[in-house]
Amino acid sequence: MSARIPKSNPAMKLILLFTASFSWAFQQQAVPPKYQYRDPVTSDLLLCDQCPPGTAVKKHCTADTPTECQVCPERHFAENWHWGDTCQYCTSVCKEQQLVRQQCNSTHDQLCECAPGFHLVVEFCIAHRTCPPGQGVTALGTPLSDTVCERCPAGYFSSGGSSTEPCRPHTNCSDSGLKTLRWGTSTSDSHCGLDCSQHHTMCHTDVTLCEEAVFESLSSLQLSSVPLERLLESLPGRRVDHKSLERLKKACSPQQQVFQLLRLWREQNKDHDKLYRIIQGVNHCERKVSRCNSLKNLTLDDLLMVTRSLPGVKIRQEDVRTVVSSCLPRQYILQLLHLWKTMNYDLDLAKGLSHSWREMRRQGAPRYLLRGLKKISRIIGTTSAHKIYEKMFVSMLQDESCFKAYKPLNE
Repeated sequence: MSARIPKSNPAMKLILLFTASFSWAFQQQAVPPKYQYRDPVTSDLLLCDQCPPGTAVKKHCTADTPTECQVCPERHFAENWHWGDTCQYCTSVCKEQQLVRQQCNSTHDQLCECAPGFHLVVEFCIAHRTCPPGQGVTALGTPLSDTVCERCPAGYFSSGGSSTEPCRPHTNCSDSGLKTLRWGTSTSDSHCGLDCSQHHTMCHTDVTLCEEAVFESLSSLQLSSVPLERLLESLPGRRVDHKSLERLKKACSPQQQVFQLLRLWREQNKDHDKLYRIIQGVNHCERKVSRCNSLKNLTLDDLLMVTRSLPGVKIRQEDVRTVVSSCLPRQYILQLLHLWKTMNYDLDLAKGLSHSWREMRRQGAPRYLLRGLKKISRIIGTTSAHKIYEKMFVSMLQDESCFKAYKPLNE
């Protein structure tokens, strides 16, 4: 409806203007908001009804007729009550890295938002932040906000490179009945396993450093590619029980599986003819290493120097102290190298000793320490036990009745 404003009453004009402003502030009320319009014929100042969202003024009101509205044409919209005779044109396309969130209709413009993985900064969509190693996501990025990263607390880790992954708790090895071989850090998980590593801090009475080197020398025969069951069937003497075999397969790497299987097999067949010379050779090697005169009176500082010079994962200082407190002096170096080898099963023992010798020589280590390490390296490298082992396994691999399905190995 329309209303005529008397020309002779200025106070009434002010009241009506205030009413129109009040109506504008509360557009959702039942009574349509008004707008002023001067009739071109009578010059009267009228208060006309505005047109609702989705429409535009087709004809202004007169003293006798209300405002006439028409629906916005296609690809046009009017979001609020208004008195214009046209609707706004819809946005045609979204910007780079944006997607359409809501299509245009008569009451709303086309709405765009940043694509997944991006957020709005001023007028541009920027990729969400990737949390670096040691930090995890505490709040996912949205189209309007960036990823929030925080440093992993104690007991948690994140290898980084993700904009969605939070810090994850370290694996509790004991919950799975396994041993913690390597404690987790802020960037890596704990490493679990069975007694594959034989990593104890007490002194070993059965250190098999020479045997480890012997088995390592067999890696060129690719034994780790042969299924353990087939290898077990072909070994002479008493067999290892299948329960132990399954435990090895679940917890050990392929290279460790072969080594641990051979250790178990050796323990059960100490009296076997084929094993007698091998065991004798290994024991002789161990005795020669432990009798190195230059390594009989090593101090804690000497052992710590050797520890620092070895490549790979470092032995903890408290473990070195435990070796000193629980072993005889002549066993120190054997125990230390065995401990390093079990923590670095993927590294070659001979190469590790060579690296250690060069590193300590560069640091000006005592002569007796350098001579001792060189002698150990030579003893382990020249033991005849590995030749006997190798001959036995080559014979097994060449026996077609043992490994018919693995002819590439025979070659």
